[in-house]
Amino acid sequence: MFRSFWRRTMKKDRNRLHLWHRNSLKKRLILYFMAIIIIMSALNIFPYYTISVLMSRMSSTFELNVQLNHLNNTLEQLNYAYENYLETKHSKSLDDYYRYSYDLWEEVNAIQIDNSGIDNALVMKDIRNMVSSYLDEMDEAVKARRSRMVDDYLYHHNESTKIHQYIVEYIQKLNNTLFFQNTDRYTSIRKSIRLVETLNIGVLFSIFILSIVLILWFTYRITKPIFELSRAADEITHGNFDVPSVKVDTDDEIGIMAEAFNRMTASIRQYIHEINEKVELERKLQEKEMENLIMKTNLREAELHALQSQINPHFLFNTLNAGAQLAMMEGADRACSFIENAAELFRYNMRNLDKPVTIGDEIRNVENYMHLLNERFADKIEFILEKDDSVLERKIPCMILQPIVENAFIHGIGDVEYLGVIGVSVREQEGDAVISIRDNGKGMSAKRITQILGGDTNERNEAGGGHEGHTNGIGLNNIINRLKIFYSLETVLDIYSEPGQGTEVVLHIPQEPAWF
Repeated sequence: MFRSFWRRTMKKDRNRLHLWHRNSLKKRLILYFMAIIIIMSALNIFPYYTISVLMSRMSSTFELNVQLNHLNNTLEQLNYAYENYLETKHSKSLDDYYRYSYDLWEEVNAIQIDNSGIDNALVMKDIRNMVSSYLDEMDEAVKARRSRMVDDYLYHHNESTKIHQYIVEYIQKLNNTLFFQNTDRYTSIRKSIRLVETLNIGVLFSIFILSIVLILWFTYRITKPIFELSRAADEITHGNFDVPSVKVDTDDEIGIMAEAFNRMTASIRQYIHEINEKVELERKLQEKEMENLIMKTNLREAELHALQSQINPHFLFNTLNAGAQLAMMEGADRACSFIENAAELFRYNMRNLDKPVTIGDEIRNVENYMHLLNERFADKIEFILEKDDSVLERKIPCMILQPIVENAFIHGIGDVEYLGVIGVSVREQEGDAVISIRDNGKGMSAKRITQILGGDTNERNEAGGGHEGHTNGIGLNNIINRLKIFYSLETVLDIYSEPGQGTEVVLHIPQEPAWF
């Protein structure tokens, strides 16, 4: 088993490798997209690198100005803490003085000027020296103040004040010089960035044009054989099977499809030729069979008319009654009951359909019919009847319920393997007599219900001609039309059913018919 699986796997791998070595469509697509990606990546590396360098230079352009401004702010905060302590001798001011002194010394040593010219470097060196002197004079002033040496305190305080003014002037001078230098530098960087942006736009536009050209070329190479295949297929769908073979020069999947299509077209032409020969032969046989069928039909109709002309319906009814009396005298009660119900059913079917009857008459006719069915199919059918006596005297057209019950038996439960149940209920609802005939048979689709209610039914299938066992030729179309005319209503009958869920036919009988 493992060897078989291994051989199948190796065979699939060899097939994939074979398709890859061929000029497959997948391979061409991969190469195309890889080429586009490589070209776009290569063309975008240079602008990205250039912009990164320029942005780095721009971010460092005013960095020295920011540092000098921050140094000046620290100097002022230190001077404020220094003056505040000399006036109040508050411990918090002393703590601030020491903290800002440390920050000022750290910041002034952190500023390095390397590329801004010798003059700027010398000025920064002077600022650094003055800060050192300033810190020394302030320390001496603080010590003299704490030791209450007034002369020393005043001397060092005056010296520190002068140095502070010099430091501020030098910082402002250096800051202004660097600002003008950085402005020129910033302008130069902005020009370089604009140039890089222009170049980048040109590169992107070139990539866009190149991509469009490649897409159009590749699309044309792919769609041309596909278009030829679709055109040939369209000719075949319109019945033209003599289309020329599709020629594809590529050896990819499209070429394989074209070869398969050509072989399929040739097979179809051969198959159609064989079908036409068989159709011609079958047509001749059908014509012969139709002639024989017409002859047999005419013969059967002639025999039926001859038989019907020989049978007198009243003679048949009287004969059935005589048979029932004979069965009663001989003690065959079931046979007597069966013959009596058959005679009643036959007598009821001989009525004129134009004369109305009562619901009770229709119910009794249904009971006679179900009695005959129960005698024939005692173990397959169960009949349930529920009736409200208050509505049994209402008028209804003749032969309405029994054909519906007959359809429920023949088309609903006639072919089922389980116990078939037919239920008939008659009740009063909001002034109308509601008659429900339901079964637990095969049911029907919603489309079939719509056809029946819309009159689009096959009368031969619904009554008599299409199924053995019908007692009359009255179909649902006939019933629906007679009810509409009798009550002058458009909706007098509803059907509820689903495939496999049984069927229920509901009639709504008004109190009085339209003609009453």
